[in-house]
Amino acid sequence: MFKVITVDDEKLIKRSISALIHKNETGFQVVGEANDGQEAMELVSKYHPHLIITDIRMPKLNGLDFIQKVRSVDHQVKFIVISGYDEFIYAQQALRYGVSDFLLKPIKPDLFLSTLNTVYNQIQQEHPSYSERQERLGLINSSAKEISNLVWMLEEEKLVKRISEIHKALQEKGFTTSLTNDFYQDLFTTITTNLENRTSYNLPSRKPFPNETDLLQDHLTTHCKNWINLLKQKRNIGHKANILSAARYIEANYKESTLTLNEVANIVDMSPSYFSMEFKKEMGESYKQFVTKLRIDKAKTLLKNPIYKTYEIADAIGYVDYPHFTKTFKKITGYTPTEYRKRIGVE
Repeated sequence: MFKVITVDDEKLIKRSISALIHKNETGFQVVGEANDGQEAMELVSKYHPHLIITDIRMPKLNGLDFIQKVRSVDHQVKFIVISGYDEFIYAQQALRYGVSDFLLKPIKPDLFLSTLNTVYNQIQQEHPSYSERQERLGLINSSAKEISNLVWMLEEEKLVKRISEIHKALQEKGFTTSLTNDFYQDLFTTITTNLENRTSYNLPSRKPFPNETDLLQDHLTTHCKNWINLLKQKRNIGHKANILSAARYIEANYKESTLTLNEVANIVDMSPSYFSMEFKKEMGESYKQFVTKLRIDKAKTLLKNPIYKTYEIADAIGYVDYPHFTKTFKKITGYTPTEYRKRIGVE
């Protein structure tokens, strides 16, 4: 069975299409439905359909723009466009984008099924390589997501290692020179799209990929390093503000026992290791020292009030382990919480 997604903001149209497909031996199965092109892009990424049946005029992302966007990441998926009489010009334009056919509303069952049969035969002729294409698309999308995240988190060493692993995997799969080149081109495009969706920066201009397979890995690595350098530069413009923002977040949440360095680093879009280094550089003390100081200072204040038990104070400032609180308090002040109370005259 070949996979289909339908895209239309009219529920009745989608129901009619689904009923026609499933009540007849079409060789297709509807795996997802969307109201507009934006929703449909998520389904394309999730299901990698063989066929997309889409309306022309839709909210958010219209049919023509949607087709172009899908075509940029998948050249083989088939399209059937549905349109009204007043959208004939749009339908003609859709044909120039490699659409298999267009149908006028209301849909005529016999014509629709005939069109499906034609598209089915087209896909079947290409099918021997389709499973390989799906595997390749899956690898491109998962690899692009990993690499984009490493670039975004400025993890250069992990980035270089991951690209090397991907290149080795392609060689082990026996990709031809042409397939390997196409893979890198598509991978680069998907990474770029992922990063552009996360930032308003103009990313470094792209240099053409070389034809030599041995150079592709280094070429992609260089591009990714350029992006990392750009992100570092842009973030350092407001560097102090970012660290101070992190400090304010810690000050507001240090009482939470679940607060972690990873959580705070994520707030300012830094990898934990990079954030840790930059935080100490800016604040003059480590993240752990900063949090501990806030907690112990608050503990000193609370210890002045005899109404609170020492274990209650520990819990109130983020220490679920009371012995650990006592040990840390003594390390910082030279006294246990009980000794500190006696010292300041609180019984």
